[in-house]
Amino acid sequence: MEHTINRSVWGTSTDDFKRHYRTYLNALAELDDDSCRAELLEALEWCFDRWDYWRQKFYPSTDSPLLFPFFQSERGGSEFGHYSTMGSSGQPSVIHIKRSLLLGTSDITVMKSGPTAKLVLKADHPKRLLFVERVILHELVHQYLHEGAPEAIRSQYESTESGRNRHKGHGSLFAEECNRINEILLPEIGFKFVPVRHVKRDRGPLSDRQRPSCSQFGYGELLSAWDIYKEEPLEPDQLEETRQRFEQALEYFDGALSWKQEAAKIKTDFLAPFDISCADTCHQQLTAYDQENKTDLVMAFQLKVLNQLQKEEKLESGLRSIGYSADLSNISPASSQNGNGCLKVIPELGPVVPTTGDNRLSLADTYPISDPIKSLKRLESDWKKAGSKVALSRDHFELTSGSVLSRHLKKLKTEIKKLAEAA
Repeated sequence: MEHTINRSVWGTSTDDFKRHYRTYLNALAELDDDSCRAELLEALEWCFDRWDYWRQKFYPSTDSPLLFPFFQSERGGSEFGHYSTMGSSGQPSVIHIKRSLLLGTSDITVMKSGPTAKLVLKADHPKRLLFVERVILHELVHQYLHEGAPEAIRSQYESTESGRNRHKGHGSLFAEECNRINEILLPEIGFKFVPVRHVKRDRGPLSDRQRPSCSQFGYGELLSAWDIYKEEPLEPDQLEETRQRFEQALEYFDGALSWKQEAAKIKTDFLAPFDISCADTCHQQLTAYDQENKTDLVMAFQLKVLNQLQKEEKLESGLRSIGYSADLSNISPASSQNGNGCLKVIPELGPVVPTTGDNRLSLADTYPISDPIKSLKRLESDWKKAGSKVALSRDHFELTSGSVLSRHLKKLKTEIKKLAEAA
């Protein structure tokens, strides 16, 4: 038996393709007795059954016929699923589902909360397929906008939203289609309708800018009614709505989703600028490290600085410059040093560097708009050292993406342009 799908049925009616695809999968299963291979083929057949269910429910009639997709499941890739108009062998309409997600070979991280907590889809839970079938629905929407939508919409979608450089297909047209589906689907499963937005928060209606992103359509709008951003805090009623919706989602998935704690990654280095803010950055980063790891790096750092100031006879003037007026003239070297030759802490002086309640500088503090040229130069240098905007944002400002940094970068460039125009 030929173990490929006859090209004559590519692009033909859904039912004809489905029949050939089943024959193809069954033939592959006969090639190898390996149980994992058989399990994968069974899972792929389940995928196109669920696809057909969603197609008949939401797209029973389309301007152009929806091709029955080639379902694939590779081990690589970070996305839960992905739709392609053409596969590697030239086959039209391919939907890829992440192998570990489809077969449940490992826990899948759905979202993170802080450095150590993450929400995972359990590998061995029977209700996990509720999540997987919603990923298939997500990819079906992409497929519809490429294949089945009216010609004008297909053309607009492919020219403005699809592709790696155009929001990966998650723009206004995709969000509108997701919302059309959810107005029907969410009430059916007991959820209040919550709109999803364009993947870029500054696009679409102003009222929806803190709604869940359409890039997470299928599960994001179940887990949250509002997205939480440090820059734009939610109102108390919005936070409560989001909390209740999250609890409802956990109940809906019936234990398939749960929080998991993992050990915090210990940082061994950090960026420190070569300007006056260096001391602030060092102190805050070391304080954060001490709190996380129960160490005393801040104390060691302060003692080292004090010892060096004393050697240079700058200690007393330095302390006075920050508001201390203790007379150090009668303190002998023997009484002021410990066994290692470092200066002892003098109780009546109090802390040498006043602490704050925040262990990290904000973007605005680190790269102030008031001095845009200097701030831009420093930001670009730090960005280069960190390796990427995302790495700099995550490791040094506890931000989940590089979008906030990008906006601040744009503000700095705008201010520099204004200065140039005014000169």
